[in-house]
Amino acid sequence: MWPKIAGVFVWILHYGFLYDTIWTLPLSLPCPKGTAACGRPSVSPISMRIIGGQPAVRGSWPWMVSLRQNNFTKCGGALISEDLVLTATHCFLGELNETSIWTASVGKYRRNRVERGEKTVKVSKIVTHAEFNIQTVANDIALVLLAEPLVFSDVIGPICIPRSNQGVKDGEMCLLAGWGSTRGTSDFNALNQVNLPIVPDATCSRPDWYGADFSQPDTSFCAGYERGLKDGCTGDSGGPLICFRDNTWYIQGISSWGYGCAEQKWPGIYTEVNKYTSWIYSQIRNLRKGCAANPIIG
Repeated sequence: MWPKIAGVFVWILHYGFLYDTIWTLPLSLPCPKGTAACGRPSVSPISMRIIGGQPAVRGSWPWMVSLRQNNFTKCGGALISEDLVLTATHCFLGELNETSIWTASVGKYRRNRVERGEKTVKVSKIVTHAEFNIQTVANDIALVLLAEPLVFSDVIGPICIPRSNQGVKDGEMCLLAGWGSTRGTSDFNALNQVNLPIVPDATCSRPDWYGADFSQPDTSFCAGYERGLKDGCTGDSGGPLICFRDNTWYIQGISSWGYGCAEQKWPGIYTEVNKYTSWIYSQIRNLRKGCAANPIIG
């Protein structure tokens, strides 16, 4: 299995152990003040028509987070509250589990420039899934707690989390955004986006597709095209696959792994977020003990 994160391909298979919750700093979280309407950007995105993608409109995906090391994007993520980012566990394996090496940039558009409204903050805590499996890349989901709460604006805002029964449908067209490799097909420095159809599990597990390597159909899914051409790539790991329903955007998938980028019959594989709704809220309750309500219900 090959998660799409720079620097992981060579050494990821050398680690045969799992990471549980990573406690790095003693912390007492205040109760959140409440969240602006999730999944509804104040800036209209371009129509749905990053490999094979196109530049996004600045501010159209205000929940996009660039998880960075040494000022370079290493993984993507999605803002789900003022101080919480949903992303992938595989981004934090081995030497990458230290909070001190990470920052999170929100409200960002171009990777090589700081723009109006952009905010970069430190990471206080990383919460990974205790049952992440490095061989199958099962349970590839994580939460990142920011060192300070963000102020929502026209370029910073949360995405909605789906309810547990709100899954993707075969053939449904969803959207992936990120700052990953584009192979020269789009603006390398800008946030790019691409629309991707949900691939049926039966198709993704065919011998001429992933076959038995697609081993977690209950908690993950494939999205992409039979001919390839459009996909996420290195740097997009952990980023959100979002779907539009009832005038609202929901994070339905987390970019997890795949063979290469935009390869024929090898679409991207995504953690199925609605299967982890209980896990997400359980972790948030642990972080926010004593709070009356959760701010991120879609």
